Amino acid sequence: MLKLALSLLCSAICALFLLGAVLDQLASNDNSPTPPQLQLQLQLQRTVLDTIATQADEQSAAQLSDFIAQQQQHWQLALSLVNCNSLALPPELQQQLAASQILPLAGSEGTSYLKALASHPDWLLQLHIPPEAGHQPEDLWLTLALYGGLCLIMLLWLAPLTRRLWLLSHTARQFGAGQLQARLPHSRWSYISELEQSFNQMARQIEQLMADNRLLASSLSHDLRTPIACLRFGLDAALDEPDPAQKNQYLQRLEQDLDRMEAMVNAFLEYASLDRQHQHWQLSQVDMLQLCQQALHSCAPLAAARQLRLVLDSPVTPLPMLCGHPHWLYRVLLNLLQNACRYAEQQITLELRLEPLQLCVRVRDDGAGIAATDASRIFQPFVRLETQSSTAPQFGLGLAIVRKVLDWHQAQITLETHAPTGASFLLSFPLTQQAGVDSTPAQHQANGAVPEMK
Repeated sequence: MLKLALSLLCSAICALFLLGAVLDQLASNDNSPTPPQLQLQLQLQRTVLDTIATQADEQSAAQLSDFIAQQQQHWQLALSLVNCNSLALPPELQQQLAASQILPLAGSEGTSYLKALASHPDWLLQLHIPPEAGHQPEDLWLTLALYGGLCLIMLLWLAPLTRRLWLLSHTARQFGAGQLQARLPHSRWSYISELEQSFNQMARQIEQLMADNRLLASSLSHDLRTPIACLRFGLDAALDEPDPAQKNQYLQRLEQDLDRMEAMVNAFLEYASLDRQHQHWQLSQVDMLQLCQQALHSCAPLAAARQLRLVLDSPVTPLPMLCGHPHWLYRVLLNLLQNACRYAEQQITLELRLEPLQLCVRVRDDGAGIAATDASRIFQPFVRLETQSSTAPQFGLGLAIVRKVLDWHQAQITLETHAPTGASFLLSFPLTQQAGVDSTPAQHQANGAVPEMK
């Protein structure tokens, strides 16, 4: 909105100065007398008035009126006699008349010059100068031109604003009608670019939420059918089984199916609540080296069960701090390491590297890897790859959560290698001013790595 206010102020100021300069130029090119001509004309009128007043003083009282009438015809001027008692002049003006000076009186009908007659103290000689013909209509047209030009410039300024507001209203109607892909086109000349960006961001978030909800509903309904059917068949079999031992086996299978359903529902609800939890985030400075060590320590039992080695490779130099949410960044590392533990053959490597303007974290395993055809869809929610390496329940939400959390941190995740050379996930975190290179953790390993965990 600051851009809108500044553009309006600049348009108004430029319009006033531009129109004022143009109208002044037009007014200076008319046929009215120039200031030197006006001064010369005024001096001539004063000289004529002094001359007639001097001659009038030589006339008798009876001849005075006839003399003024003759001078009026001779000079073609509006001369007249005014009785002193008919004018209520303040003392200062009366003193000016008494000193034989010419007294100018301006009014709506023109300007009058009064001159006292020494031989006739009861009378004043008056010279009336009417206003210039056509002066008032010319001022009116100039005034109308000023306001008309100002309105025209304001209309030209309002034209792009009105268009952008119309586009905003039209896009909002399209979005409300169900066209969730409707967006406002970018324009560098828009006065309300911040409002348009906020609308587009809101539309993207709503579209993503709607897509997640539809995907969640379809996937949940699809994935629940199999355990529900198993529960129904198992319950019927347990009711019809007379052998108590066999019935207990059926009941144990039912309990396993219930555990799987509970885990599935909890995973779906956790994914659905991510955006709500994101609204209450409290960001802080995060030491990625310490976070990687904690994630490796948490995965150590799972790696030991599969006889895998965990290796942390980090540079000797201190790494910068990141501005983020430590809990969810820890979850990102934990999800990637747990996936690697499921598919790795012998070793999992967690690598940290400092590159220009970004901090890179790489999680690499030596398993079967991911096929190139699956590389573009593994980060989508509820996508599960068919593998033989893991028997644990999977719902296709781990990498989707990783992708969403990294998007909130303005970070990127990339799958670097494909089958059969193992999987390698590269996380790239931008280094902003909040997490500059001067903010380094206080404690690091001397050699930049921790011992291998078996």
